[in-house]
Amino acid sequence: MAVSRATSAGRGTFVGEGRPLVGIDFGTATTLVTQRLAYGFAETVPIGISTSWIPSVVAAAARGELVFGEPAEAIGGAAAVRSVKQYITDDMHGPLSLGTWEFTPDRLIASLLRHVLLLAKANEADTDGAEFRLACPAIWDGPRRRRLARLATEAGIPVTVADIVDEPIAAGLAWSEGCYERDGHPPEGTVLVFDYGGGTLDIALMSVTEDLEDLEPELTVLSARGVPEAGDALDRRIAADLERDLEALGMRVDRLPDPRTVRALLLLAARRLKVLLSDTRFDRQGVPIGGGFTSFPMLEYTRQRLENAFRPQLDRALEFVRAALCEARLRRRKAPDLEALARMPLAELAGDVDYVLLAGGMSQIPLVRAEFLRAFPQARVEYDQSLETPEESVATGLVVRADRYHRLNLPRPGFDLVLEWQGGDNRMHRELLYPAFKPLYSAAQVFRREGNLAHRYDSQVPGLTGDTTAALRAVSVDGKALDFVVDGVPTPHLSVILRRYVNFTFTLKVSGEIYVKDCAYQESRFRVERWPILRSGQRDFVSLSTVNNSLPDQRAVKFTDLYSHPHQ
Repeated sequence: MAVSRATSAGRGTFVGEGRPLVGIDFGTATTLVTQRLAYGFAETVPIGISTSWIPSVVAAAARGELVFGEPAEAIGGAAAVRSVKQYITDDMHGPLSLGTWEFTPDRLIASLLRHVLLLAKANEADTDGAEFRLACPAIWDGPRRRRLARLATEAGIPVTVADIVDEPIAAGLAWSEGCYERDGHPPEGTVLVFDYGGGTLDIALMSVTEDLEDLEPELTVLSARGVPEAGDALDRRIAADLERDLEALGMRVDRLPDPRTVRALLLLAARRLKVLLSDTRFDRQGVPIGGGFTSFPMLEYTRQRLENAFRPQLDRALEFVRAALCEARLRRRKAPDLEALARMPLAELAGDVDYVLLAGGMSQIPLVRAEFLRAFPQARVEYDQSLETPEESVATGLVVRADRYHRLNLPRPGFDLVLEWQGGDNRMHRELLYPAFKPLYSAAQVFRREGNLAHRYDSQVPGLTGDTTAALRAVSVDGKALDFVVDGVPTPHLSVILRRYVNFTFTLKVSGEIYVKDCAYQESRFRVERWPILRSGQRDFVSLSTVNNSLPDQRAVKFTDLYSHPHQ
């Protein structure tokens, strides 16, 4: 049997009858596959040659055919591209040069995913008729998730945006399930997930409680944040150090016959040195540059230099941890003093955390664990003990039981909030108020230590020809309508008044409060207890409770309202 257990302890919870569940963690640095069969365990599907995963590397061979994983890494140089997933994060679509060949990022990503699916099938993964889940960085918005879903579907992996899970949330799910099955009860308290990968740092703060009915763990995501600065950024800094070392020996890379290839090899050497120096047994490591450059000296690096290069980046990462903890406090029913919270240091906020889960390859750098032990002295700082390596955290979380996955409470809407109205031309018009998955605050606000963190729309609505009644709707990224349930009364939308030259105001706070002031100056406040996880093939709703509502009363829903929305 080619499929191996994902954990050393074995995850023994049965999924019950149903389709096989396959998770693909298409990471910036590596790609892993897991599966859970009906009445089975979470298992890692070994798709690599020397490891259970493959490097997320694509290269062009001499005749232009694409090569993936370890063979692509062996080609290296200017003919290979690592971190191809980063082109989705950076929203780039232009052609890439692999040696003398050009490819679009979408073609490379779809080809890599198709190759991963073939490897999984070859290693006895039950992919026929399976339900698939993918992971993505917490910072990805709706269009980026939709792009990944489209490329995966082109590769033969049928998924929708609803099947894509935030990476730190998946890691938290895996850890919670592992603790539950190891100890017989969920790890009650607050866990900080610090998922440090190749392309992004993803942070999630999750509250874990025990459901009183079935004693199963229930997770509420208090905050989920990300930043596109992780392993690749550190690799570039190490490679720059190595280039300066060569220059000190009289070898100017710019003056070599093929500087692009040499810099690509330096970057690969930097990655190898980073991994080798993550082993605490060694304080100094050396690697050859490779690529046939036999005249080059051995490239050496020390742990002290690694930590010096890494320290500024880690300090910025800890500032994002502080921001996540601030956001979690803003979700409390009794709102804290915003100015005091914005200035509150990490040391004071650290008491809110009971567990720190370190996930991702970058978390294995010794300095990361040392800093978290120092910053969170009262918390239990650990890797997922039921997994063989931290790299498996996200992939294993993708195949948790479906009933546990749908118990999640998310920190922000995974759907668009829009205004819709019929114009004077008898056509339906739409204005986007909030795009799905968009973070409610920016990195700049974090570093400025602002207190009032929220997403805001305050503008004149374009395209109006006069006064009109509009519908404020919730719409999934896939274009399906969601219903509201306001104080227990279902309704397909919230009615508002729009006028030319008058601002419409919409504010979505991290506390779950929604503030609306329409163009007739009618104000309303709603509170959301939980943002639902949207499930493929099911009609979902958003439950609201009103606070000082002055908008027109929302009438009870009719059958025709539910099944004949104007935009469908």
